[in-house]
Amino acid sequence: MGLTPLIKYSTALGAGILGTLAFAPFNIWWLGLVSLAVWMWLSIKHPNFFIGLFYGLGLFGSGVSWVSVSMTEHGGASFPLAFIMTTVFTAGLAIFPGLASWGYASWHQRWSTTLGKACLLTACWVTMEAFRGWFLTGFPWLLFGYSALGTPFEGYLSWVGVFGVSAVIALTAGGFVASLLDRRLTPLIVPVILMTLGPTLNAQFEPSEEQTRATRVALWQPMTAQSEKWKPEFRERIIEQHVVNGLPADVEIIIWPETALPMTESQMNSVLPDLDLMLLSNTQTLITGVLGQRRGRYTNRLITLGSGQGAYDKTRLVPFGEYIPLESTFRGLITFFNLPMSAIVPGSQQSLLTHGQLKFGALICYEIAYAGQARTVTEGANVILTVSNDTWFGDSIGPDQHLQIAQIRARELGKPVIRATNDGLTAFIDARGQVESILPRFVSAVLSHTVIPATTVTPYSKAGEAPLIIFLIVILTLTRGNEIFNSK
Repeated sequence: MGLTPLIKYSTALGAGILGTLAFAPFNIWWLGLVSLAVWMWLSIKHPNFFIGLFYGLGLFGSGVSWVSVSMTEHGGASFPLAFIMTTVFTAGLAIFPGLASWGYASWHQRWSTTLGKACLLTACWVTMEAFRGWFLTGFPWLLFGYSALGTPFEGYLSWVGVFGVSAVIALTAGGFVASLLDRRLTPLIVPVILMTLGPTLNAQFEPSEEQTRATRVALWQPMTAQSEKWKPEFRERIIEQHVVNGLPADVEIIIWPETALPMTESQMNSVLPDLDLMLLSNTQTLITGVLGQRRGRYTNRLITLGSGQGAYDKTRLVPFGEYIPLESTFRGLITFFNLPMSAIVPGSQQSLLTHGQLKFGALICYEIAYAGQARTVTEGANVILTVSNDTWFGDSIGPDQHLQIAQIRARELGKPVIRATNDGLTAFIDARGQVESILPRFVSAVLSHTVIPATTVTPYSKAGEAPLIIFLIVILTLTRGNEIFNSK
């Protein structure tokens, strides 16, 4: 007797919720395996779109519902409106696991073995993860590869990147499912090999660090209240706080977070005309976020003052965060949509930020979640810099997930990551993806650390997603081949 619809869809929903526990701040990595295994088992037993849809509702409903904080606490939205908008957002994300289940349901009869079906499910899952990271500018959050640090799968990161590691994790889960369903030990060969090879690769990983170029860097975490930041009456106090407390003299490089000062670059130059000269006299560089201007609109920009050079504009904009889709409809719906930060356009400045022999590849806010962009932007860099303002999401799990993503970028590319934020978690991450020094949430402080740049060129930074694409092509080719074989 099969499962009733209520039981199978409730199980899928629960499995998705379980998947969230594999990520920060919980980091129970093996629950990611369990979560995907349950999704695979349900998909094999009851192949249809709604298995994946309910799984996605559980995963994203529990894992990214923190987006509602920005609407209620900072956007002036009522709870019902925020609930509706968050539900629509998570339901949209849930469509992608639904499509993965639908793809499997369409093709599964071409496979003659349970392990083959698990391979097909793996291909469908990772394809939809990648598609979700691209469609409508993408939302590459809660990719299972992000749970890999400190696990048997960590060693794969520098070889196949986060999407490839998602495939390895899914295939490992599939081996366990195949063994359980077939009641045979043979399919366990797959997870045994994958979970043995990973630690071996990890032990061999050695980033190419440049010890002689170690540089003292300070990160300023101002803890500017979001409710005050864009109000003119608080501007003078915010500027004074940054200048008095955020310019330590005992370091070479000072970094302020995303849009640290609530003004444009030209306004900053007129309000603080002596800042550049002061930094030059101290042989210091200040890297700070400001609002740039382009064609009468704003850009989200990083600039250098003092001894440094270069500027970088954000290109991956947050829907409903930095620009308003269907602006004529939504503009004015909640308070946030009327702020300068919701009227951003992609900018044209895309250079490395430099200070002496340090070359920073910059990524602003959730751009750090885009593996392909990180590979491109950090080419030629020996340090990765990411700045953010996670104040929008309050005391939620969102900033913890954001930090974890930054750690994965460091491990993928073998380069240290510097993360400067407004209210935490400001951190220095080494080239192995380990946090070396960190500031807690909701404190105003300076964090100083000696940064060792690295010129590592990992296999993933060279090949990108090519090995993963080849793997998926092989899976799909075998699918077609099996159909031809069965038709004879």
